Amino acid sequence: MMRTVLLPFFAMFRRGLLTLLVVAPVAVQAQAGAANGNWVARHQDAMWVGVTVEEHLSERTQFWFDGSWRRMNFGADPQQLLLRPGVLFTVAPGLRVGGGYAYIATAPYGLLPIANPTREHRSWQDIRLSHKAGPVTFAHRYRLEQRWISPLLRTGTDDVRTRGPAMYQNRMRYQGRGTVNVPRLTLRGRPITAFVWDELLMPIGGNQAALSIGQNRATVGFGLPVDARQRIEVGYMNLSNMFAARRANEINHTLWLSYHWTGQAPAPRRPAK
Repeated sequence: MMRTVLLPFFAMFRRGLLTLLVVAPVAVQAQAGAANGNWVARHQDAMWVGVTVEEHLSERTQFWFDGSWRRMNFGADPQQLLLRPGVLFTVAPGLRVGGGYAYIATAPYGLLPIANPTREHRSWQDIRLSHKAGPVTFAHRYRLEQRWISPLLRTGTDDVRTRGPAMYQNRMRYQGRGTVNVPRLTLRGRPITAFVWDELLMPIGGNQAALSIGQNRATVGFGLPVDARQRIEVGYMNLSNMFAARRANEINHTLWLSYHWTGQAPAPRRPAK
């Protein structure tokens, strides 16, 4: 019954994803170009190595974790470390809700470095929808974040730093993804997949009076199966990160490497006779 009710929404989300994948990267550049005066754009290379774990705690509840080790110059220089645990609950087939915590350590990096390293504590909540349309599996994730970001400030001439006051921010995110099996391509007897996804990161309030685009992450790649529960994703991500206060936009051409583990759901409990 729930699935039938959601079908019209799935169709709408599918159309929205296809539009987003085409329009979002252009819209990010247009936002920068439409501002008064020209923005500075800087292109640079990066590499993100990540891991995602989904392990069932019960038939409908999952422990979820993703971590990401992010480097510039294809791994030569530090950028960011992200650790994000949480819990997901299956409301109905194709509909999950969840929430959790994240810790993020960011270093000054690249051609548009921040003034000081930062440490961030974050809470998050999201809604996840998935459905199929022919051979394509679509996934949609809507996430709300509450962020506490503290700079690490120098206390003297030596490189000794102390944590500064935290700045609070809210942010909304939407990610749309499409995945399909590549015809006649297999690894260890399992299909190789191709995927494309795009994610918009949109600050709410703060220095921006209203919702605006802060980042766009457009990604394409392949999923390589290891076995029934494990896969490795390899792809290219074009990450556009806009610094409104500095009227600058960094465009990171990023090699994406990610390991995924999906645990097996326990068998449904049968009522006692």
